[in-house]
Amino acid sequence: MREETLALTDPAFSLPEELLFSVQGKISSAEQLAFSDGMSKFFENLSSETDVSAKIVTIRRPEVKTFNGRSRLSAKIDVSGDVREVWFEVEEKYGKFLCFERSDAFLVALLNWAMRERCDFVCEAPVGEELLYQIRTYLIPSLVKASKRLHAPKISGEIDVKMLPNAGAVGTGISCGIDSLHAVACNAQSPFPHLRLTHLILNNVGAFSHDDEDRQFRWQTEHAKQFAREYGFEFIQTNSNLAEAFPQNHLLTHTYSSIFSVLVLQKLWGVYFYASSGYDFGAFELKNNEFNSSDHYELLSLPCFSSRQLKIYSEGGAKTRFEKTKLLADFVPAQKYLHVCTSDIGGNCNVCGKCRRTLVSLDALGKLEEFCAVFDIDYYKLHRRKYLRWLAAQQINPCGDLMVKEAFKILRKDISPVLFAEASVLAVAAFVRSRAAKIPLLRKIYRKIFKRNS
Repeated sequence: MREETLALTDPAFSLPEELLFSVQGKISSAEQLAFSDGMSKFFENLSSETDVSAKIVTIRRPEVKTFNGRSRLSAKIDVSGDVREVWFEVEEKYGKFLCFERSDAFLVALLNWAMRERCDFVCEAPVGEELLYQIRTYLIPSLVKASKRLHAPKISGEIDVKMLPNAGAVGTGISCGIDSLHAVACNAQSPFPHLRLTHLILNNVGAFSHDDEDRQFRWQTEHAKQFAREYGFEFIQTNSNLAEAFPQNHLLTHTYSSIFSVLVLQKLWGVYFYASSGYDFGAFELKNNEFNSSDHYELLSLPCFSSRQLKIYSEGGAKTRFEKTKLLADFVPAQKYLHVCTSDIGGNCNVCGKCRRTLVSLDALGKLEEFCAVFDIDYYKLHRRKYLRWLAAQQINPCGDLMVKEAFKILRKDISPVLFAEASVLAVAAFVRSRAAKIPLLRKIYRKIFKRNS
């Protein structure tokens, strides 16, 4: 793609030339030289300033290798002498889109980790101009200012101002969960031609083992592939060892690991709909962000990870999880393929937290029967009292599931005082257990007792 720029003499600039240069014209050549030299030193000091107590993370130059029908992008990461290799692989036909020219993906993957571990970066391959500017100027300062313990990493490396080749594909992840299917429902037939979905991708950057023998991973892949095939999308399945090489708390860092998988393929995507958050933009929060889910500040982070060539949207960010569920209630593909479960049984188990949340939401919407292909609705009806008790407990427990508030308002009329009393006991027990789990000694005792009784 040819990058077009306007010259100062182009008609688009309305100011006459003498006004554009009027200030500069009053400065002597010696003053101009001094100004230029001073600014050069200023930016040199800005980029070379280093915290002597910080560890150095060197991102070696990425490279691509192809074997057994798969293409793998990998980079060695040197953490003060501890060298680990991080890789990401796709089907061979997508290998040409792997971005080996830049350090972008690996920098983003480790950015939050480095902020927690007090590390600075040295990048052997260049970093994209806009990415480096945005995370240096907006993302890092904002997160550090609102935190009590995060470090502001220094990032050293060349700046890449060139435009990369780009296929202009429009993609989103396809887990078949609520957020995922909402992205498909809203963008498959978008009235905006350049924003219509072309590709669906299932990224494994920590949700599953990267071992091909992982039963749940194979089931999820086939489920997503079948969905893409039935509705006419290109399907991509990826794999990575990022979570094993650099273990991180998924809740706190999932935006970074997910955008790693997007930037690895930044030569493919023109637009990417990142469907992650169950909260709407009203839940935006930076304060003490080191303790909160990274989806609370995607309104800041995703624009910082975007560029002129790759626009990353927080898909569905204007809606709550309940509002997304309401939209999907009459979406036939969701009625056939919805999968929200955290268990490894292959389908929806009906009893994990995500299954419960979805079932009570569908109950509140009066849409249970429409989802009999993906949930055991008879089981839900038989045990509805337990589901309602769980729903009430989420409202009483300060650490309860905030995404069921709207369902609770609708179903509250069906919850008796006795059921509320039972829910209160459950909520108190759950709250105490969650607090005790944060105390190492109590957590150790609990695990020993649980293991002995299991």
